[in-house]
Amino acid sequence: MLAGQNLNKEVVKRRNERKNKSSGKFDKKKLLNKRYGKKLEFNSPNIRASELERLKEGIRSNLKKDRLKDYLLFFILFLILFSSFYYFMN
Repeated sequence: MLAGQNLNKEVVKRRNERKNKSSGKFDKKKLLNKRYGKKLEFNSPNIRASELERLKEGIRSNLKKDRLKDYLLFFILFLILFSSFYYFMN
């Protein structure tokens, strides 16, 4: 009974050590911002609301185009994989 309890305690201890070790490596906030805790400052020029809206629309249209390209690429790759799978099965 004592040997089993010691084994379980050791396993739990090793799990906690691995968890603590990996939590510092993969902290998202620290990875995204190397100056953790400091607020980022941007030097952006003052622009009018109409120019800002035009800029936002340009960014949105670029994102839509990129998303469409990604979907098209995924569809083509899926079609190639499916056709090759079908070819080799027959």
